[in-house]
Amino acid sequence: MIGKIKHIIVIESLNTLKTGEALYNDVIERRIKYYQPDNDKMTHRFFNPKTKNDFIEVLNYIIFNSNNMQGGLLIHLEMHGSNDLDGLILADDSLIGWTELTDLFRQINIKMCNKLFITMATCFGRHLYKGGNAELKSAYSGYISASNQIDVEDVRRDFTILFEALIESRNIVESYLNLEKKGTIFFYKDSLGVFEDSFKSTLAKMKADPKIKQDILKIAVEESIKAGEPIADEKMKDFLFELALKNTYKQHKDAYVFDC
Repeated sequence: MIGKIKHIIVIESLNTLKTGEALYNDVIERRIKYYQPDNDKMTHRFFNPKTKNDFIEVLNYIIFNSNNMQGGLLIHLEMHGSNDLDGLILADDSLIGWTELTDLFRQINIKMCNKLFITMATCFGRHLYKGGNAELKSAYSGYISASNQIDVEDVRRDFTILFEALIESRNIVESYLNLEKKGTIFFYKDSLGVFEDSFKSTLAKMKADPKIKQDILKIAVEESIKAGEPIADEKMKDFLFELALKNTYKQHKDAYVFDC
């Protein structure tokens, strides 16, 4: 089932207002301890990296241990989003960009068979999609984030509701739908949606670059001729080019939105 979660990891990198630590102690750790049976508890960890290098070390630790965390992993991030919309700001004011962050997530997600989910108590977290690459595998199955600035009360209220529901249902998608009914500024986006956004720029580049278009069309025409279908006019060439783009879309999508 999409959204099933067995493991929760909270990563907080803040100097004040330790909302991530409070969420972990008061909701996640406590409710798992008292509400889940001893023989079937979700696992959970809390990390508090201060610098970009510390943060990357935490993600590398998760990458290394991903094979032992099968069954669905949720990584919850509590840190600031860059006002320039280009990444996340750590406690020491260092920046990790979307592409670098996504590349690290991708290593985890591949080892977890596309069962990594991300929740982001960060301003502008929606822009994580900018790190996507339609030519590679997805870096996560889905993520929950905000498009704009958020305040502490939004974080406390919405993520308390979300994680209370998650610890009961063990499914992040179902838990988000429960939150959505109550009203929230946070949004859920799955890997297919990220692919669509990423592929738009790839598609625009293919159509705008004369050399790329010429190379694609040359291959399409050669294949058509081999199949015994003569190219009569420019209209047919345009048709073959659009068909080649559709095939490229399908190939990239099948590779990006993967399963094991």
